[in-house]
Amino acid sequence: MGLSHIAVIAAISLGGLWPSSCSKTPASPQRAQVTVTNAPAKPSKTTDLGVIQLTNHYETKIDLGKGQSCTITPQLLDSHGLQLTLSIGTQNADGRPTGLCVTRVVAQPDKPFDITINDTDLAFTPKLAE
Repeated sequence: MGLSHIAVIAAISLGGLWPSSCSKTPASPQRAQVTVTNAPAKPSKTTDLGVIQLTNHYETKIDLGKGQSCTITPQLLDSHGLQLTLSIGTQNADGRPTGLCVTRVVAQPDKPFDITINDTDLAFTPKLAE
């Protein structure tokens, strides 16, 4: 009888460790503050940069005003894909950098493109120089 009592106690104890009785929920993933849309509709606070001529692997810097600038570095993936590295930097009145946000997205050449990076909404059409 002593052995059967040990077996019952072990079964009850291990029953609480069985995976079906665990109810751990995975942590929800953090969402980045980057929004990409390939639609021509733009919110009213969007800065429309128009058509931007880009050269593969060469930076293009655009002054956004109020101490902000955007640097775009394109990389041609294929005839339908263009990887853009966008860097939005801010400076104080002395010209010292106070912030930098960098993101990488895929767009299509000659198609309108909208992106929101933190509080900056931009719209433009990337055009590769031939």
